[in-house]
Amino acid sequence: MLKLITPPAAELITVDEAAEFMRAEFSDSEETLIEALISTSRLMCEEYLFRRIGVQTVELRDKGFPVNNAPIVLPAPLRSVTSIKYLDSNNVEQTLDSDEYIVSDSEPGLIIPLNSWPVASGAGDSLRVRFVAGYDDSDPGESPATGTALPPTIKTAMLMQIADLFENRDAQVEKPLVANQALVNLLSLYRLEMGT
Repeated sequence: MLKLITPPAAELITVDEAAEFMRAEFSDSEETLIEALISTSRLMCEEYLFRRIGVQTVELRDKGFPVNNAPIVLPAPLRSVTSIKYLDSNNVEQTLDSDEYIVSDSEPGLIIPLNSWPVASGAGDSLRVRFVAGYDDSDPGESPATGTALPPTIKTAMLMQIADLFENRDAQVEKPLVANQALVNLLSLYRLEMGT
């Protein structure tokens, strides 16, 4: 389970960008709605893509380390690992030293043990991996090597989703709603298999 610790400082899509994309004029009272739709679109895309949009601190919680010393898998783009804490077999919290694993910024991000993972108690959230991940608002042309800029394709898909949510905000509509295939196609370019 992923738990958000520190959200992004700001959404990577502004209300003005969303309004321009939708070619919509709206009242001040609807500005709050647009802000909520931007956040909703981000959350939906994060879940679908297994990526984080906006730099944020997240904690992976699990009952223990992966079996057979498999790597710990984290959402992309992984920026850093803050800590790996676990409850040992005596239910005492331990912190894994950073020299006991390596971090790969592959997609998805991986934490690979250098030897073997320790034994965790296996109760509840015995394992807690805190990390920083997410795209930022830098220019995609400036950070291609690090891959930290939000890809324009994802941003366009988010704008399309915001427009769809704005246009179809009623619980029931006259015509049946169907998946926006263009939106699905755009997001599928970046979807990691860990997405749901």
